[in-house]
Amino acid sequence: MEGRHVSRLLEAVGAEAARIAEAPVQLVSITFDWMAAPQGAGATSVEITRATRTLVFSTAQLRDGARLVCAASAVHRIVE
Repeated sequence: MEGRHVSRLLEAVGAEAARIAEAPVQLVSITFDWMAAPQGAGATSVEITRATRTLVFSTAQLRDGARLVCAASAVHRIVE
């Protein structure tokens, strides 16, 4: 696993959480489930699954074409 793939997922979930919260966020927890070794640059997608007054929950996927390489779930705390 290359660090650039992990950092792309971290950057993607953090940016989306901050956009939804409309405030800065801090990463509380993230879990990675790797299905395969990434071969190319890959594409990330992020979905916010829940947002409360203080936390943002999200899932992310890293795909190499049609192949799912990694799924992640994250929790961010809203910093005010």
